Amino acid sequence: METPNIPPAEGSAMYDAIVVGARCAGSPTAMLLARRGYRVLLVDKATFPSDAISTHYLHYPAIARLDRWNLLDRVLKTGAPVIDRITWGMGDVYITGTAPEWDGKRFAVAPRRKVLDKILLDAAVEAGAELHEGFTVEEILRDGDRAVGIRGRERDGTEVVAHAPIVIGADGIHSLVASTFQPAEQSGTPPLTAVWYTYWQGTDVDHLIFTRLDGRELFLVPTNDDCVNVMVGWREHEFHEFRKDIEGNYHATLDLFPELAARVRKGRQVEPFYGTKQTRQWMRHPYGPGWVLVGDAGYHKDPIAGIGISDAFRQVEVLVEAVDDGLSGRRDMAEALAGYHAWRDESFSEVFEYYHRAATLDMLPPEMLQVIDSLRYDETERDRFMGIVGGFTSFKEFFSPENCQRILARAAEAGGLRETGGRTADSAWGDWTPGQSR
Repeated sequence: METPNIPPAEGSAMYDAIVVGARCAGSPTAMLLARRGYRVLLVDKATFPSDAISTHYLHYPAIARLDRWNLLDRVLKTGAPVIDRITWGMGDVYITGTAPEWDGKRFAVAPRRKVLDKILLDAAVEAGAELHEGFTVEEILRDGDRAVGIRGRERDGTEVVAHAPIVIGADGIHSLVASTFQPAEQSGTPPLTAVWYTYWQGTDVDHLIFTRLDGRELFLVPTNDDCVNVMVGWREHEFHEFRKDIEGNYHATLDLFPELAARVRKGRQVEPFYGTKQTRQWMRHPYGPGWVLVGDAGYHKDPIAGIGISDAFRQVEVLVEAVDDGLSGRRDMAEALAGYHAWRDESFSEVFEYYHRAATLDMLPPEMLQVIDSLRYDETERDRFMGIVGGFTSFKEFFSPENCQRILARAAEAGGLRETGGRTADSAWGDWTPGQSR
């Protein structure tokens, strides 16, 4: 309900910025703004440390930003192992490589969210942000169509009213900021996958591995405490079928990949199963008068992407520059946020389209699998392909007819060109097949 003409009432507090949500998008936003001298209020309904549904994976762009923010050493000291390789599989095609470096970084890490989020939160507080955790935001205050603040309650029930010229929605897939202003959805897909995962301790899995058979996906990544996050993906419409026997269906999915299953079962399961079917994808118009969205609130991908945190970190830096420009008066705030919007769409539109297709869990067509299989004979292109995993190699450019021909020619010269499995009928990849419209 609209609350018109709200002045900073007696008993309310004024800030330069209010950040709603204190996880991977919100805490670094608050931290970077506070480091620039702004008075920032950071609120979250959760208390920390606490876990969240996540793949945990921080690709190279995230590592580069943690280093730039002087937080990388803190993350590495938690014992989350350095991940320097990626194995990509589909059907009988498996390749292992390392994506091209990003800002001098060429490794990943996958800390538990109860570890990472607390590090980010502490850094925001150290920078000067005012934190209220266990805080329920009940309303985004408005003056006409402009956000002017928040009203909410502390854990003890105390009501708090706060005002600011900018309210930043970093409040994830159930964003109150987004639901308040109902921004247009530029792109969107229905939920396509359902994922379940748990943690295994004592396996010999030491790098990121993900592989697929039609309609089933397996994702393994090492994390803290000698554990591996082992996630299985089914199609979303099968979620309720999976829930009838979570343990049985989880292990049946593992058994589709017998070599990997054997490696996982060298260890032992140490936590319950966690699952979600909240995998709808969207790219929303991210700003309006007095408000802006960052992270999943504005741009959400299926969890099989494994790059949500990395993409959030990238957005945070650009958004903070824009908000700083607006608050300082160097630029009109609307103009500055429009620049953030344009950068986001240019940076992530193709990635969004790619993961829309990937989330169908369809197999790639045989001709594309043959190209990927042929990367065994081309280390440079193999590593470049791994950049697709991180969202910073263009899928369309990589699979251009010219590049595919070069890769296949090298494999033929090495005597390694072979036929591969795959499927063309009903594949989501049809118009991204080499030689098709792009």
